[in-house]
Order: sequence, then structure tokens, then C-alpha cells
Amino acid sequence: MRVFVAFVLLACVGAAQPLPDAQKLYDRAEAAAKSFHSLQYTAEMTMEMGVPSGPITTTIGVAYLNPGKTRMEIKTGSMSMLDVSDGETTWVYNSMAKQYAKIPAAQGPAAVMAVMGVKLPDISLIHPSYKTTGEETIEIDGQKHECWVVEMQIAEFSFASGPNDKAPPPKVTSAVMTSWIDKKLGIDLQFTFAMKMQMGGKDVEMHQKVVKRNMKIDQPLAEAMFTFTPPPDAKEVKELNLFGMANAKANLAGKPAPAFEVKTLGGETFSLAKLKGKPLLLDFWATWCGPCRKSMPVLEKIARDFKDSDLVILGVNTGEDREVVEEFLKKTPLEYPAVLSGESGILESYKVTAYPTFILIGRDGKIIANEVGFGGEDQLRELVGKAELVPPSHDR
Repeated sequence: MRVFVAFVLLACVGAAQPLPDAQKLYDRAEAAAKSFHSLQYTAEMTMEMGVPSGPITTTIGVAYLNPGKTRMEIKTGSMSMLDVSDGETTWVYNSMAKQYAKIPAAQGPAAVMAVMGVKLPDISLIHPSYKTTGEETIEIDGQKHECWVVEMQIAEFSFASGPNDKAPPPKVTSAVMTSWIDKKLGIDLQFTFAMKMQMGGKDVEMHQKVVKRNMKIDQPLAEAMFTFTPPPDAKEVKELNLFGMANAKANLAGKPAPAFEVKTLGGETFSLAKLKGKPLLLDFWATWCGPCRKSMPVLEKIARDFKDSDLVILGVNTGEDREVVEEFLKKTPLEYPAVLSGESGILESYKVTAYPTFILIGRDGKIIANEVGFGGEDQLRELVGKAELVPPSHDR
């Protein structure tokens, strides 16, 4: 009996098929996407970076038409980025800044990233390792797919520079990407990405999941999808203002605050005239903006600390659809008023091009100070302190 059991076990081991080489699967997936006459899909990406209100959701529309035509449109809240190429010229457009840049298509992805202000790390210094971990059946759009599960790991690398050249470049300490590659199609249908990095003196963890839906292979695609006509109000630049760098901060201190009138979702109106005589902190934010979300609990603490004073904090949403803001505020109600910028012109009046932007207005109606970006609680308290307010606990 023991001999029979041993024989069966050995037979099973001998019949087991070795897993395919992971790097070859990755190479095959890359080649497969280029082998079709056309390929179109929508990638749904969720990303978590430890910010309040849970993950940030991004939709990416992707289309390829051989030879050489590509289109990728990224939408997060009210912000959209467009990267489109007709095979000869590549255009990159940022809807928020209303800027676009164009480069020869032959220069490739590195040049696209460069015009967005991102300097990629030296690829020769990155040494990934690959491993096929098994096989799994996944379901997308109601259809089951038999997939190989492949893992790529990168130990450590640094970016050439950060969004602001004065700051130390981000350093990735570990990164793992797991892909599900369809056995028949040869292309990856979903992947997860986990990364740890040091940025701005802090350890940051990021987790992403991307699922490719509504996939269409070798279906007709209109040639017009792969051309770009700049909107009338768009400006051509050599490098897009993608990250709200230092040059996004206008010098507003000491100037009279521009008049504005904005409304909450409930219809309550706030205007500069109505708030005359009160110190006012404007917080320009968006639902998709991670630093904006991180600043909200701090703003709530400041609002509580000064609840018996006359400081007013207004969270000015930056032009997103009403439904998007409503959904966000249902999950994350704020202790200070949130208003819609809408067609008020407040963004243009206060020269807001990056988020979050904080603008402090004094009792006299003049701008005391403004800051771009969220640098922590101390930064915001220092900003509010310029209004010379005394917290209730220290009232005379």
C-alpha cells in the first residue's frame, strides 16, 4: 500500500507542468498589445495613499491604432490629461491649467513625461526580478478569463528629481507589481501595484489596482480620435504646470481681495462683501487631490479652535460637478462650509492653478498671505496666525 501511495505521489509530481517564464510573459503581453490592428479599453484605477475618505478613483480611456496611433485620456474628478499621437506628433494637454505641449512622436514616452515635468529614473540602474506565482481565473465584464499571475519586484531606485527641484527627489524603497495575463489573448487584464517611497522626509505607501474593462480588439476606430485641436483658451507651453510648482504661487500679499460670490450645495451664499470685517481663510480643493484631503482634518481642528472667534473658513471646490462633490461630502462631511466655485470666476480672480491653495484675507479686505500645497498642521497654523487671532482658550 505504501509503495502504491508513493508511486501515485511521484506520478503527480512528474505530471505537474512547470510555470512559464515570468519575463517572457511580460514581454509577450507588451508585444501582443501592439500586434492587434486596434485595441481599445477603459482602465479603472483605484489608488490609496493613506488619505482620508478612502481611495482616489481614476478612469483612463486607452486606444491604439496601428501603425503608431495612440490615445490616452486620464480623468480624475474634474481634472483630465490627454496624451494623443497621430504617429508623427504627440500632444499632451492638461485641462486644469489649460496648457498643451507637442513633441515628435519618435521621442517616445520619456519625452512625454519630460514635458509633464517628470524626469524618469535611469532605467539602466533599475534591476527588476520576475516570478510566475501561479494561475487564476478572474471575471471582468461578466466574462471569465484564465490567467497567469506574474509578479515583478524592484528593490530600490530614485527619481532624477522631484516635482520641485529644490526638494530631494523621491526615493522608492520597494515596489511590487502583480499582473493577471490572459492565457489566450496574451495581454494583461488587471494588475496591482504596491510601492513604498521616501518623499519630503516622510515614508509614503501607495497601493493601486487597475482593471481593464470594455475591451475591444480589432474594432473600427475613427482616425479623428488620434488628432488634437487645442481649445480656444488653451496655451502652448514647453512644459506643463502639472504639479503646481513654486511658480504656481502668485504674489498676492497686501493686495485687495477680489470680490466673489459662491454658494454651498444647500444654496447658502457667501460673498466677500457679506464677510466684510471678518478674517477669512479660503481653501481651494478638489475631491481627487490627496493633499487636499489630508489638510481637511487640520482645517477642522483649526475651525474648532476658533469656533468662538470670527474666523471663517471656506472650502472652495474647484469646478467639479455638483454630483461629485455631493457624493464626497456625504462620506466626508466638513465642519466648515464647502462651496462650489462654479461660474463665479473665483479661481481666475485669485490666480489659483494648483491644489490645495490657501488664501488668508484680513478684516480690512486685503490678502494677508497665500500658500500653495499642504505642508502639515504647523504650516496652516502659522498661516492663520498671521491674522493675529487668539484661540478661545487664550482669550483675555
